[in-house]
Amino acid sequence: MKPSDVEMNSTTLDNSVAANTTTDHHNSDSEEDTQPQEVGKDSLEDGFLDDVPDDTEDLDVVHERLTTLERLGLERFTNLQRISFRQNLLSKLLPLPNKTLTELDFYDNRLTRIENLDHLTDLTSLDLSFNKIKHIDNVDKLTNLTELFFVANKVSKISGVSTLVNLRNLELGANRIRVIENLEPLVNLEQLWLGKNKITKLQGLDQLKNLKLLSIQSNRLQKIEGLSNLSKLEELYLSHNAIETIEGLENNTNLQTVDVSANRIKKLEGLEKLSHLSELWANDNQLTSYEDVEAQLKDKKELQTVYFERNPLQTAAQATYRLKIKTLLPRVTQIDAALVR
Repeated sequence: MKPSDVEMNSTTLDNSVAANTTTDHHNSDSEEDTQPQEVGKDSLEDGFLDDVPDDTEDLDVVHERLTTLERLGLERFTNLQRISFRQNLLSKLLPLPNKTLTELDFYDNRLTRIENLDHLTDLTSLDLSFNKIKHIDNVDKLTNLTELFFVANKVSKISGVSTLVNLRNLELGANRIRVIENLEPLVNLEQLWLGKNKITKLQGLDQLKNLKLLSIQSNRLQKIEGLSNLSKLEELYLSHNAIETIEGLENNTNLQTVDVSANRIKKLEGLEKLSHLSELWANDNQLTSYEDVEAQLKDKKELQTVYFERNPLQTAAQATYRLKIKTLLPRVTQIDAALVR
C-alpha cells in the first residue's frame, strides 16, 4: 500500500484513488510496548490527574475538552517523557514544567501560534498538526527534534526550521505552501511530506542527500525535476498533479516506489535506470501502449505491483487487460487492487 501525504497520525486526507487506500508515516499514534497512562474524568477541577502516579512517564489527556493547561498539576510528574493533548480545545501554549519531555503532541486543537516551548530542549518529536498556526516559529531552540508535524494548519511559507539539523521526518501536508524553500540545512532529513499544498515546482531539494521518501501529492506540479542529487531516494509520491512526462529520474537508481497516478501522462517512459523498482502507480493517466509497458518494465526483477487502471490501455480492453499485463510482466504479484492468481 502506498502512503498518502497528508495523513498525520493515521489520519488520511488524500488518496490517489479509491483503490489506493493509504497508511501514514506519522507514527505517534502507533501502539507502543508500554501503553500510556489513560486519564478520563468529567471535570477539570483540582484533582483531575490525582489517579496518575507521580513517576509516570507517559500521560495521555485526549479528547477531554481541555481549554487550558492550568490546574493540571503537571509539575509533580518529574519523570514525564511523553504527553499527548490530542483532540482538545487548547488555544494557547502555556509553559510546561516538565523539562524531561521527549515527545509532545497537540494534534487537533485550536492553537494559533507556537510559544513557550524553548525550554523543552530534549524534545525529539513535536506534533502541532490540525491547528490554526500560520507561521513556523519559536522552535529554533529544539535542536534535538527528529520529527516535526505541522499537517493541516495555515502555513504559507517554509521557514523557522534551519537550526533543526537533526530532523529525520518533516510533515507539512495540507497547508498553503507555494514554494519549497529554506530546507538546505536539513541534511539529515529522510522523509519530507508536502502533499495538498500549492507547490508549482520541484526545487530547493539539492542538499537533502539523505532523503528516502518524498511526497508531493495533490499540488500543481507540471514537471518532474530537481531530484538528481537525491541518490538515496526510495519512495516518490507525485499523484494528483499535472505532470505530462516521466523524466528526470536517471540518478534516482534506488527508487523502489514511484507514484505518478492521476496526472496527464501519455507515454510510459523514463524508468530505464530504476532497476530496484518494486511498485509503480500509474493509474488514471492517458497511457495507451502495452509495448511501452513491456519495454520499460520487463527487466525489473523486483517489480511486484503495478497500477494501470483507468488508462485507455485498460478501459479499451477490459476483458483482456489483466491477462496482457500478466503475460508481459510475469513477475508481478499484484495488478491494480487485485493479487495475481
